[in-house]
Amino acid sequence: EKIIIYITELKIMTKGRDYNYFYDGFEMPVICHLIDRIDKNINKINPKIKNKYNNIEWNIIDSKKEEDKGLKTLKIGKVLDLAFNMSENNLLEKLNKILEEELPIYYLNYCQDQHKKQIK
Repeated sequence: EKIIIYITELKIMTKGRDYNYFYDGFEMPVICHLIDRIDKNINKINPKIKNKYNNIEWNIIDSKKEEDKGLKTLKIGKVLDLAFNMSENNLLEKLNKILEEELPIYYLNYCQDQHKKQIK
């Protein structure tokens, strides 16, 4: 859910703007923060889900990182590429589909677990 929110925010922030707007403006840290939040939340996704939905490019951000003194980092140009293209690769649409399929299962399991705890 959080990834969907962050991608939607990127879509809103980049609409009608170009790279120069962010290079010259004060909002670049916002874009960097959103990409970072997406990256961190992708890494939190259960490997079972990633394997089940292997048609999604889960390494979309990691694949853009470069080695810099032993650390994997994103250059500003790559951050902007991701910000402007994140929704174009249908990631948002695919994540919404996963949410529609998996959320009912999650809540069913959660409710069953809560029920089991109550009857113990």
